[in-house]
Amino acid sequence: MDIFEEKTHGFKKALFLFDNATTHQKRAPDAPSAHKMLKGPKLGWTPRPGGPKMRDTVLPDGSIQSFYFPDDHPSMPGWFKGMKFVLEERGLWQLRENGKQLNGECKDFKCPEGSTTCCCRRILFNQPDFTGVKSHLEEVITACSHLCDFYPKFHCELNYIEQYWGAIKLLYRSGPRIKKMEDMEKQVAACLNDISLVQIQRYYF
Repeated sequence: MDIFEEKTHGFKKALFLFDNATTHQKRAPDAPSAHKMLKGPKLGWTPRPGGPKMRDTVLPDGSIQSFYFPDDHPSMPGWFKGMKFVLEERGLWQLRENGKQLNGECKDFKCPEGSTTCCCRRILFNQPDFTGVKSHLEEVITACSHLCDFYPKFHCELNYIEQYWGAIKLLYRSGPRIKKMEDMEKQVAACLNDISLVQIQRYYF
């Protein structure tokens, strides 16, 4: 993005396209996620050890919900609230049919087919603010006022850069056999430069 904005002097909007790979769909470290949430409160809890706290979320009515108690809370300052309290704040906490409390999650998170209220994690998992979280990649790009989109799943051949890589590999394999790493790096760089901009543009169109 920095290169594009420098070349266009900040007057153009770019469309960045990516393969629909799991690495490209990964969420930000502080994104709302029910995957590892605890049922009850805990001091210092984060989605991953040493990681950032889970950021506040925006509910469908536009209100903000924090997953942590405020720092001036009388008994649990800054503690993670836990799924039960989060659901209570949303008016979604309920008891099971037998009158017992909901479990944090069904065993191995294998919920009954079609169920959306069988456990705390499943209820949150289906909330709009959880299902609607964008990938970290898309968040970064759209925050800079550019556009981000992904190719259909399992169709990497639609990405013209794959044809570019294919042309580079053909050039490299057609050259002499190389044994030294430094010579290999030079040869790869040479192959990258041998594919003309016109040829790359033809792959795109």
